[in-house]
Amino acid sequence: ELVYMAQNDLMQPLYKDIIIPEFCQSNNTDGEEESTSLGLGHLYSVMIWLGPRSCLSPLHFDPLDNCLMQHVGRKRVLLYEPSSSSSSSTSMGWHYAGHDGQQNNTSPVNPELLDVEDDVHSEMRQRYPLFFQDSPPRMECSLSPGDLLYIPARWWHHVRSIDTSASVNVWWR
Repeated sequence: ELVYMAQNDLMQPLYKDIIIPEFCQSNNTDGEEESTSLGLGHLYSVMIWLGPRSCLSPLHFDPLDNCLMQHVGRKRVLLYEPSSSSSSSTSMGWHYAGHDGQQNNTSPVNPELLDVEDDVHSEMRQRYPLFFQDSPPRMECSLSPGDLLYIPARWWHHVRSIDTSASVNVWWR
């Protein structure tokens, strides 16, 4: 049985074992020096993700900038820039966010289906045609221990663990 500890606050004793990137936090305390932070540099949340291989975070976006830091195992991340349908006359986005019981920042479409040609793929193509017609080009990233991936706010991403995995992510404003 699959157990995935997803998006849980990092336990206080583990903070000593990770390094939060400087650009996620304001280092300009006296107003004299130029800050190296991105955005306002206000740390919002530090989360831990633990699970066996094949754990999945569906295609979604986060409203804040995100650093995904891989500590154990590998993950595959599929990324899409935050654009809307350009060739469609409908107000529905290529991502179908909020449909089929999903939250408004989450898509029911599994972009991994683009890797396979079978009956399921054909059914998904008919059910979600805008995804196959209008989605921006897909970018793929493989994370290994020690890697950090910056995911800008509102970028769509789909994450699957390749191995038993431990990751930490940081959101900030």
